[in-house]
Amino acid sequence: MNPPDLEDDQAKLTHIADEMFRLVGGKETFVGRLPGIIAEAVEYVIDPIRTARTTVAELDNVEKTFIGLKVEHFLRDFIGVPKGIRDLRLAGQDVDVKNTVRSNWMIPPETFRNTEPCILVRVATERGNCSLGIIVAREEYLNKPNRDGKRGIKKEAFDRILWILRDAPLPESRFAGLDMERFRQLREMNGGSKRAAQFFRENEAMVIHRSVLEGLLHDQKDYMKRLRGNGGARDILFKEKICLLSGYYHSKIIRHLGLPNCNSDEFISKKCSPPEWESVLDSNYRESI
Repeated sequence: MNPPDLEDDQAKLTHIADEMFRLVGGKETFVGRLPGIIAEAVEYVIDPIRTARTTVAELDNVEKTFIGLKVEHFLRDFIGVPKGIRDLRLAGQDVDVKNTVRSNWMIPPETFRNTEPCILVRVATERGNCSLGIIVAREEYLNKPNRDGKRGIKKEAFDRILWILRDAPLPESRFAGLDMERFRQLREMNGGSKRAAQFFRENEAMVIHRSVLEGLLHDQKDYMKRLRGNGGARDILFKEKICLLSGYYHSKIIRHLGLPNCNSDEFISKKCSPPEWESVLDSNYRESI
């Protein structure tokens, strides 16, 4: 496969890529931020806080199609360009955006009939990575059409894709490492404070982001209140010599106990030995309850 206008195609793709980089502040910024933006788009559809689902495999086929829509929206907002005849108006051209959670993309007739550029996004959550490339949608690059007239890209045409990212790691899910079956059971427990206390008993020394707690306490109007003192989980656990620590308020205690670092939106619990408990009592921990 060696089309005579290959150099023109590559120049067009490079121009589109350079414009994307310019609009976001450089290639390094684009490459650095894009995996997080893609992960946010996927999580928006999975909606772990409301559904307690954490993987694409848990979605039905209709829901999976929404991932492509949200990736398109999040990408357009990130770059800061309007929607044109296609998904993006970029570098003076109409550019389509196609997403897949598998290994190929389905290009619609209106794109390949006009030999238009197309941004290709691949989200492989089971492997924890993502890819983004750009191709000029030429019919000679495409397989036979399906019933809807859409056509996948021939394997031998993958080298016509200008890759911006390829198998770049996605940020780890904030729910990674949790027993999600048990998490769903705990969501049904009566009493938000008791539920939070039990969760931290069972997940000692594990860094927990506040979005996980929002999912755990999904039915509580003020879910963060269930962690605090005055009858919250921190009071309950205090009686058992378990300290519930905030990365915002207790960074010194966290370091002293040799626990993993927590940022300002993260929490961690620790069942303390007698010497550890004495050191906790000597700190400002009681004042935060």
